Amino acid sequence: MAATRKELSEIPGGKKSAQTFETIYNQMSVSMALRDIFPIGITGIFCAMMIFLMISTDTTYMHSWGTIVVQDFVVPLRKKAFTPHEQIRALRWSITGVCVFAMFFSYYFAQVDFILMFFAITGAIWAGAGVVITLGLYWKRGTTAGAFAALISGALIAVAGIILQQIWVSHVYPFIEYMGWTSAFDGFLRTVSGPFHPYIVWEMSPHKFPINSAEVAFIANLVTVVLYVAISLYTCKEPFNMDRLLHRGIYSDNPDKNLKKQGLTLKTFFNEKILGIDSNYTRGDKILAWSVFIYSFGYGFVLCFLAVVVWNFFSAWPIEWWGYYFFIKNIVVAVVIAVVSTVWFSIGGTVDLMRMFRFLATKRENVLDDGRVEGNVSTADAALFEQIEKDKQQTGL
Repeated sequence: MAATRKELSEIPGGKKSAQTFETIYNQMSVSMALRDIFPIGITGIFCAMMIFLMISTDTTYMHSWGTIVVQDFVVPLRKKAFTPHEQIRALRWSITGVCVFAMFFSYYFAQVDFILMFFAITGAIWAGAGVVITLGLYWKRGTTAGAFAALISGALIAVAGIILQQIWVSHVYPFIEYMGWTSAFDGFLRTVSGPFHPYIVWEMSPHKFPINSAEVAFIANLVTVVLYVAISLYTCKEPFNMDRLLHRGIYSDNPDKNLKKQGLTLKTFFNEKILGIDSNYTRGDKILAWSVFIYSFGYGFVLCFLAVVVWNFFSAWPIEWWGYYFFIKNIVVAVVIAVVSTVWFSIGGTVDLMRMFRFLATKRENVLDDGRVEGNVSTADAALFEQIEKDKQQTGL
């Protein structure tokens, strides 16, 4: 690999190709090893499964991003509301556009980072959504200006990181080296990352952008939180009516329903705040919630991570034990869960699918419930809330 990379680097304009070659070479090592490890039949089953997972993932992504384009960009900026048929047509065209973009993007884009790192930095393009959704729903001083600042800053930082990764070897580093700024940049990077050494190490390299994708994603998220809070506090004229937003109090969907508020005990706190269990949960829902918690926290964090860290802190495992550990964790347990999940999802998924079709057949349609927002609430709720507030003024409550 080193010889191939060296030859590619010596070709005019071949430094980026060398970087791409090294990345893909490392990523393909697992696939090549599995081909020799698995028997022929298992290899075919594995390939079929991966193709199935790729198709199911790609269709979900295309639907998700196509919906985002229409619902989060077109609908808010469009003065005239869509009819239901127009909105469905717009969604179809948007999904088609996402497909076309993905095809050309994958053709011209060169992968220069680890796959999970790539997921981190591409996910950071929408980094501002996290703080906008969380504080937008549960903080009464959040403003539209703060939301736009968070969304725009997160997207700019992530996109800038992606571009710098792509052109670092071929353009950015050669320019810095030509200007004689290499030592200055290296000193700056080392100074900034110094307090976090050895967990974060930033130093100049001609082969790769110094800041990795996970760090770019963290910076993007940190900046979005700071900007959202700061700009919201600066632009907030008066606290927002959270009852109106969250359908509480006089705006409740069931105002006549007398809900007795129980005292907060350790049991209710754990069930409601940690597991999310409330009065709407059936016995099956509760079993599922507990199962997921025990698996993710009890098994995944406490047993597989925390217990292993503590044990190795006092007595390091021999190398053979790590082989048994990963075999049990990644193979044995995964196979057991796969068998149980396959039976469970096949039966439960079919039952729930039929239940969904029956529900949709009897569901009352509301053409106003199309994702539009008026007066900081859904269009479907705007008229109702306006009448509620008018009645409140008349009664003097």
